[in-house]
Amino acid sequence: MNMFSEIKGVVSVRDAASFYGLKVNNNGMCVCPFHADKNPSMKVDKRFHCFGCSADGDVINFVQRMFNLNAKEAAIKIIEDFHLGIVTGRKETESEKNERIRTGKKKEYEKKIREAYLLELKKFHNRLSEIHRLLVEWEKKYSPSKEQWEMNFIDRRYSTALYYKNRIEYILDVLDYGEDEEIYEEYKHRKETIDYYERKITEVK
Repeated sequence: MNMFSEIKGVVSVRDAASFYGLKVNNNGMCVCPFHADKNPSMKVDKRFHCFGCSADGDVINFVQRMFNLNAKEAAIKIIEDFHLGIVTGRKETESEKNERIRTGKKKEYEKKIREAYLLELKKFHNRLSEIHRLLVEWEKKYSPSKEQWEMNFIDRRYSTALYYKNRIEYILDVLDYGEDEEIYEEYKHRKETIDYYERKITEVK
């Protein structure tokens, strides 16, 4: 396996985009750094593709374009920045080796913490989405007829849907498109948030 294949096997474009300062949302979308992009139009995963300017490629291509490098320079930058330990032809000093090992362990720990955070965030998002879908269903199913409106006979499931649906949509928008600090604020209160809405639903079932 050559140097380029090794790199692409362990570092995705999404990893590189986050590492080099791009904000990637939960859907894997980010603002494209290769044109004047105001809204996230680039999809990043193992590869990248911009739906605005059609930029496309793998992680080597991504770093090449980000830093105006040739392919080999981009590969070396990724190896050194991510402390991959892949042979590049330059002999590593003992201090560099020790630093690479220390940094590698630190990054591995941070990666595990990040993965655990993203997993919990996904569970929170999924449960909120389920509750939102239920409220949308209630709004349609229990919408009062003209006669019921006139008689002031409103099913509580309908009024509950109207009252809470938009509030949940706001939280979901924050989780999908908010700044990291905003997302984390919602994440910190995820248990209380879910408990609150589940209780409201249970009260009217």
